[in-house]
Parts: sequence; C-alpha cells; structure tokens
Amino acid sequence: MLNVRKSAIAVASLVAIAGCVSSQGPRTSSITRPVTTKVTTHVVTHDAKLIGSAVGGVRVVIRDAATNSVLAEGVHSGSTGDTRRIMQEPRSRNDTIYTAPGGARYETSISISTPTMVDISAEGPLAYPDQMARTSKRLMLLPGRDVGGDGVVLELHGFIIDLMSPDTTQALPSSSSLNVRARVRMLCSCPTEPGGMWEVKDVTARLIRDSTVVRETKLRYSGQQSEYTGELGRVDAGVYRLEVLAAAPASATFGFVQRRVTIAR
Repeated sequence: MLNVRKSAIAVASLVAIAGCVSSQGPRTSSITRPVTTKVTTHVVTHDAKLIGSAVGGVRVVIRDAATNSVLAEGVHSGSTGDTRRIMQEPRSRNDTIYTAPGGARYETSISISTPTMVDISAEGPLAYPDQMARTSKRLMLLPGRDVGGDGVVLELHGFIIDLMSPDTTQALPSSSSLNVRARVRMLCSCPTEPGGMWEVKDVTARLIRDSTVVRETKLRYSGQQSEYTGELGRVDAGVYRLEVLAAAPASATFGFVQRRVTIAR
C-alpha cells in the first residue's frame, strides 16, 4: 500500500513539472544586448612599412558583410613604424610587428550583439587620389572579444610618383628639350634608390599624342634619393599626355601618373 502511495506522488510530481514546462516553456538564454568590441587595423605596403600621415593616411571602413551597413570608418594615421622590426629582424610566431609607439594604425570600437561577419577595407594613400590602391579582408568578429596587437593587417601594393618637372601647369616652349624628373617612393613614402632597402630599376617616361607614343625614355637615378631623370627631346607644338611608369613585377609593385602637357608654338 505504501509503494502505491509513493508511486502516485512521483507521477503527480512529474505531471506538475510537465505542466510548468508546457506553460512557461524551457528556460533559455539569449544575447541581444550590443557589446562594445575594439578592433585594431594596420595597413602596410607590400614589402615595406606602414602607410601613415606622410602620404595622407589610408581610409579604413568596417562593414557588416550581410547588410553592407557601415559599422565604423576613419583614417589610418601615424608614422611608418619601426624599420628594424618590420624589415630587418627575424620574426617568430606571435611576434607583434607593427605596434611600435607612434606607428600608424586605425583603432575603433563597434557595437555588435551576435557573431558578425565583416568586410574591412583600406584605400590610400589619400594624398594621392589619382594613385590610390585598395584592398579588403572578410572575417568574423565576436561581441566583446577585442582585436588588439597587430590586429587586422591589410596590405597594399604600389609606388607613388611625384612629377617634379616639367611644370605642366603652364605651356612649355617648343624650342626647349622636354626634361623629366620624377620622385618614386613606396606607398608608405619609403625612399627608393639603387642598392637600397627599396629599389626600382624600371622607370619610364613617355609622351603620347592622339593615342600614339611619340617619345619614350628610361629615367635614370639622379643621385638624389627617390629621384629619376631623363630627356624626351624637342617636340612639335600641341597638346600631349605625359606618363611616368614605375615597375617591379617580381613583387607585383607598380606606379603610374599622367599629366596634360601643352607645347606652345
């Protein structure tokens, strides 16, 4: 008789528990509150240093990959970083390379409530709008898991070129030889020179009229760091396009700039 009574009590307890579960539902936990999450980004030149304030910095944008909405954007700015650490010292796994004091970086905080796939893009250098390169990386971020240290590293390829002469803002006399001087640097503003840490052996100037190359010459190192010179000779009066090209194909590094040139009668 006692066993029957115990069994009845047990069944009643199970029914009561089942009633609670069915009326209230199972207990679950969910994370819906946005959590501030820090993200550090470094933008570096391929085979060179950080791209910072010396060339106008780099625009960095973080977007939600699913919605394309902007979560954060700003400018990667600061110095080019520690040359010895970036370019010369041997590296071990987990070494920080780009976090020297004052080194260029973009640090921001975004609010996310769930694991979020993001696209982080970089475009620059901003001081050279006609020569900007662009890259991006897609990765997952988790709420509250800050990305620090070297963080997300993005790499841009290219040279930047300053046309130092001729002065293309005014008409040039046809009686004079057309001399070209150009400054060729890495995107980080790092200098190029023969035998230096960064070298470019192929720098060319050419003059184009009506889609035809009418003059072309190799520019030679001038003896001044990053500067290359050459002579295109005398040309007839008219309007031309002057192009300067720099190439290091082995490292997929190229530069290009063009300017309108008017030769007076």
